[in-house]
Amino acid sequence: MLANLKYDLPASIVVFLVSIPMSLGIALASGAPLFSGLITGVIGGLIVIPLSGSQLAISGTAAGLAVLVFSAIKELTFGGFLLALVIAGILQIVLGLLRAGVIAHYFPSAVINGMLSGIGMILFLKQIPHALGYDVDYVGDFSFSQADHFSPFSELINAVEFVSPAAIVIALISLTVLIIWEQPFIQKLRYTRYQGVFLAVALGVISNQCLLYFAPEWALTDKHLVRIPVFEDFSSLIAQFHTPDFSMLDQSKVYLTAITLALVASLESLICLEAVDKLDPYRRASPANRELIAQGLGNMSCGFIGGLPLTQIIVRSSINIQSGAKSKTAGAIQAIFIVLAVKFIPEWINTIPLATLASVLLVVSYKLINPTLFKTMYQAGLYHFIPFCVTILGLVFTDLLTGILIGLTVASFAILLENFKSTSYFREAVIGNKIFFRLSEHVSFLNKANIKYTLELVPAHSEVVIDATRSKYMDYDVYEIIENFKKEAPLKNIKLTLENMRGFGVLKPIEKARSQTYDSQQSLTPASVLDILQDGNKRFINNLEANRNLLEQVNDTQQGQFPLAIILSCMDSRTSVELIFDLGLGDVFSARVAGNIINDDMLGSMEYACKVAGSKLIVVLGHSHCGAIKGACAHVDLDHLTGLLNKIQPAVTAITEQGVSSNEELVQKVAEKNVLLTVEQIRLQSVLLESMIKQEEIGIIGGMYDVETGQVTFFDPSWH
Repeated sequence: MLANLKYDLPASIVVFLVSIPMSLGIALASGAPLFSGLITGVIGGLIVIPLSGSQLAISGTAAGLAVLVFSAIKELTFGGFLLALVIAGILQIVLGLLRAGVIAHYFPSAVINGMLSGIGMILFLKQIPHALGYDVDYVGDFSFSQADHFSPFSELINAVEFVSPAAIVIALISLTVLIIWEQPFIQKLRYTRYQGVFLAVALGVISNQCLLYFAPEWALTDKHLVRIPVFEDFSSLIAQFHTPDFSMLDQSKVYLTAITLALVASLESLICLEAVDKLDPYRRASPANRELIAQGLGNMSCGFIGGLPLTQIIVRSSINIQSGAKSKTAGAIQAIFIVLAVKFIPEWINTIPLATLASVLLVVSYKLINPTLFKTMYQAGLYHFIPFCVTILGLVFTDLLTGILIGLTVASFAILLENFKSTSYFREAVIGNKIFFRLSEHVSFLNKANIKYTLELVPAHSEVVIDATRSKYMDYDVYEIIENFKKEAPLKNIKLTLENMRGFGVLKPIEKARSQTYDSQQSLTPASVLDILQDGNKRFINNLEANRNLLEQVNDTQQGQFPLAIILSCMDSRTSVELIFDLGLGDVFSARVAGNIINDDMLGSMEYACKVAGSKLIVVLGHSHCGAIKGACAHVDLDHLTGLLNKIQPAVTAITEQGVSSNEELVQKVAEKNVLLTVEQIRLQSVLLESMIKQEEIGIIGGMYDVETGQVTFFDPSWH
C-alpha cells in the first residue's frame, strides 16, 4: 500500500476535487439536502471501497438515480426514503449472497464499450456550458432532458447568451495546462506526471482571485464556483445527519421503492464494475458478488445517517485511473479529503471555479470517448458495432440507465441474429455428397431456427454425419429437430450417422478412450481387435474421433505398453495407421516400409510384438496409388531402391500373367497381390508366428487402404 502511495495520493486529490461538485449537484437534483451527497461520497470511500474487490472503482452518488430519488422523497418524505434505502441495501446483500453478481459476466463488450464512449460524449457536451460560464445545470448531470427543460444541444445555443469572458479565459488556461501536461516530454519528467490537474486548478483559482482584486465586475462568484456547505459549529454539522422513519415499515410503497432502488443500483454497479476492469491497466478482475455485498452495506449505511443511494461511478473511477491510481487506497483517501474539507477548509474549496473543473472533465471525457475504439468495434463486425453505436446514442439522448438498457436490448437482438447465422455447429463438405456437422458445447434454443433451416436444405441422396461428442448441453427444441430429421432422412434417401447423441438438457460426459492394460489386452481375440480397427476406420471416414486425452494416455503408458496389434504399412505419407484407424498412444505397433514388404527385421519386430508384448493381430496394409508398386511395375532401377522393388516382383509377375491391360488397374491388383504374398511369407518364414496363428493366439490379415475415400477393405482373415 505504501509503495503505491506516491501514485494514489495525487489521484485521490483529483477525484476529491471532482467528487464534491458532482455530489452536491446530484443531491440538488434529487431534492435532498446538499450534505446528503457528501455523506454518500464519504461512505463510498470509507466503507464500500475497503470491502469491494475492485482496486480502482470509486463509489458515490449516482446521477442515474436522481429522478427516482426525487420521486421517492416526494412520495415518502426524506425519512421514508431513507428507510427504503436501508431495505434496498439489505436486498443487495441478499443478491450478493445468492451469487446474482454472475450476470455481470453476461454484459456484451459492445455495450460496455458503448457505455464508456457514450458517457464520454455526454460528459463532454455537458461541460461546454460550464466552460463558457453558463452554470444553470448541475455538475454531474447525465440526462438528455434537464430540469431546466433544456437539452445538452439546446443548452449550448442558450449558453451563448450568458457567456462569461472570465470563465472562458480560466477554462482555456486550465485546458492548456492539461493538454501540455499530456505531452510526452512532460510525462517523462520525474514527479510531474500527475500534477497537471493541481496546476490547472491552482491557476484557475489564482486567476479568479486576481480578477476579484483588480476587476471584480469580471470575476466569477456564487453559482460559478464550487459551493460546499459551511457550518458555523459542530452542532450545525451534526444537524445535517438524518435517520430513517421506521414508522413507515408497514407501508408497501416503501418496499416497492426499496426493490426498485436495489435492482437499479445493482445493475449500474455491475455494469460499471465490468467497465472499470476493462479500463484497469493491470486487467485485474473484480468479484461481482462481493461488490454487491459491499454496495449493499454502503447503501444501508447511507440510509441510516441520511445519505443518498450509491453505486459505482464510471466517471470518477475513470478519473481515478487516468490520474494514475494503482490501488483502492486512492478511493479511501479522497473520502478522507471530503471530511477534512467540510470540517476545516470549506472556504478554500469554494474558491474553485466550475470552469476549471469543466476543463478537467473535458480531458477525461475525451479519453473516455476514445476515437480509436470506433475503428476497433467496426472491425469486430456489425453485430458488435451496431449495439455499440446504439448504446452511445441511447446514453446521449436519454440517460445513463435507459441508454444501457437500450444497448442491452439491441445487443440481445444482435446475439439472436448472430446465433441464427452460425455458432451452433461447424459444417464441412467432406467427400463428394457427404456433409458433416459438429455441434458446439452449448446448443440452445437460439440455434433452433438455424439448425432447422440448414437441415431442411440437405439434398436428397446425401450422406450426413451429426457429431454431438463435444456437446455438454442441448436444448430439447434442437434435440427434437434432429430426431425429426432422423425420421425424415430415409424418405429422402439420406444416409444419416448420429455420433454420441445422448438426449437433451445437461448431457452425460462422453467416456474417454483409455490405453490398453494387461487385463484388457489379454481379454481380446483377433476378431475383436479387427472389430476395433474397423470401427476406428468408420469413424475416420466420417471425420469423427474417439474422445481421448493424449496427455492422459501418456500417463497411462509410462510404465508399459499393451498394444492390440502390429500393422505393417507403406511409408507413404498418406497412410498413418494411427489416424486411419483412430488410435491413441500405446494402441498398436506401427511398422512402415515402402511397399509394405517383409524382411528379417520386420519378422523379428512382429515376433516381439506378438510373443513378448502380447499383440493379438498382425495386419499387412497396402494402399491404392502406391509409389513403390508403380516403381516395381515400371522396373525402376535406382541404387538401393532396386533391391527393395525386386521383392515386389513376384506380385508383378503373377498379375502380369493375367493379362491386365490398364496400367492403373495393374498397379491396384499388384498392390493387393503383394499384400497377400506378404501375409504368406510371414507365415512361411516365421515358425513362431505360424505356431501362434494355428493355436489361435493371434490372427493375421491383409487389407487395402483407399487414399481417395479413406476406407480400409480387409481380406478374409486367416483364422476363418
